[in-house]
Amino acid sequence: IWFRSRDMDGMAAWMLDESDEERGHGKEILEFAMKSHFPVQLEPLAAPRSDWNSPEEVWETILALEQNNTQNLLAIAAAADRCGQFGVKAFLDPFHVEQIEAEDKVGGILAKVRGASENLLWELDNQLGIEAEEEEHH
Repeated sequence: IWFRSRDMDGMAAWMLDESDEERGHGKEILEFAMKSHFPVQLEPLAAPRSDWNSPEEVWETILALEQNNTQNLLAIAAAADRCGQFGVKAFLDPFHVEQIEAEDKVGGILAKVRGASENLLWELDNQLGIEAEEEEHH
C-alpha cells in the first residue's frame, strides 16, 4: 500500500507477491500442525506499520521482519530437537533455506535502495515489477 500510494508499482507488486507467498507458508505450517495433531491456537495480529518516511525505511523493516522469521524458525527447530520431534525439523528444512534466500534478496534490494539516485530507484522499482510478474506466471 505504501509503495502503490507513491506510484512505485513495481515494488508494490513485488511486495504483494511476497505477501501471497507468506500466506501460503502459513497455510502449509497450519496444515502440518493439524495433520500432526499439534494444538493450534490463533491469536490476533497487530496492524502492520505504515508510517515510513522513505523506501529505505520500508526495506529496513522488511529485512528486520525476515531476520525475525529466521530466528523464530530456528527457535521452533531447537524446541523440536529438544522434544525429539524430528518430523518437525524435516518439515522446517525448506523454510530455513527460503529464509536464507529471502534475507539475501531483501538485503540486496536494501543495499541498492540505499545507494540509489532517484532515477536508479525508479529503475529498481521497474525491475522488481518485472520479477513479480514473472513469478505470477510460474
